[in-house]
Amino acid sequence: MREREQETFASRLTHLIHEHNISHAEIGRIVGVSGQAVGKWAKGGNIEYDNLLSLANHFGVNWIWLRYGDDAMISFSERRTGSKARRAVIKDIMDNERRMRLALDAATIGTWDLDLVSDQLVMSAVAEKLLGVDKNGFHGNKDDLLDLVAAEDRERVEEVFNQVLENRLEHFDIVHGTAHGKTVRHRGKVVQDDMGRPVRVVCVITVAD
Repeated sequence: MREREQETFASRLTHLIHEHNISHAEIGRIVGVSGQAVGKWAKGGNIEYDNLLSLANHFGVNWIWLRYGDDAMISFSERRTGSKARRAVIKDIMDNERRMRLALDAATIGTWDLDLVSDQLVMSAVAEKLLGVDKNGFHGNKDDLLDLVAAEDRERVEEVFNQVLENRLEHFDIVHGTAHGKTVRHRGKVVQDDMGRPVRVVCVITVAD
């Protein structure tokens, strides 16, 4: 029973708190929440993605390990290179697209693939063009992608992405402006492991109608 209790977010957080000899109030100040909120996390309460990232960064650990444990890290790592799965997800996203052929002929369908272990995002050349990436190409993560979104839409898009990363959304469909004045449509889907934990996010991007 003791080993099972250790395989929880709450027990991993509690262990880190004791190891670093830091109070709930101090953690709250670092993350930007109350000490009471930290206490609830340490007892198994829900935690939002941004707060989870802040905790992981402060303690110098991987956020996936903190949230899901060692088994999840192994499982995620084994699934990272699944190019066949990635193609299947993209096909699934596009199957119901009424104008797929027209978009393909016009070469206006791009894709990106976010690895949740490394927080690295790989983007196709068409996606880079649609989002206004410079000639050096895209090299970054989710936050760098958000920098390409128009300022007035960024908070809305970030909220959708956070819901995906918190495992509250399995797919999304969102239209937004870009920092370079275009309007694009993102249709994405979460790839999960056998335990239902998010492994990666695959997305198709097109010019909005």
